[in-house]
Amino acid sequence: MDWIGIGVLIIGVAFSALVIVLIKPLRKLTDVLKGVEQTTERLPKVLDDSATQAHEVFQNVNATLVNVNEQVQSVNPVLHIVKDAGEASQQLTAVALEKTLELKKNTTEAKEFTDRKRYQGFYGIVSFFFYLFQNKKDLKESLPKVNAK
Repeated sequence: MDWIGIGVLIIGVAFSALVIVLIKPLRKLTDVLKGVEQTTERLPKVLDDSATQAHEVFQNVNATLVNVNEQVQSVNPVLHIVKDAGEASQQLTAVALEKTLELKKNTTEAKEFTDRKRYQGFYGIVSFFFYLFQNKKDLKESLPKVNAK
């Protein structure tokens, strides 16, 4: 044999040894690639299912939002009525408070009048009502007026 034949023989033996050593890792690599193949085969179905579920969820959310908007629109006039009633009662209360303070002032003036004149007993009560009767027009104007709407 010549040197070329011996070199080729050594290369062949080394290559055979390399193949024998790499058989086990190559089989594991084959198993891994089969698993990747199975995963990629299932992937379109999983994505389709996920997209379908997401679409259903979005439809349910849209239907719920439409329902909520309709309910808010139906409650909105009631809230405006309650707001208007609250404002009206606040105005009425403010007017009543103002008139009550005026009435208190007027009755205080009548009491001071009876005290100043030193009216006492039955005569004091009569003079008190006489004072109120004389100022009846002013007192009526000072009482709150209730407007029916």
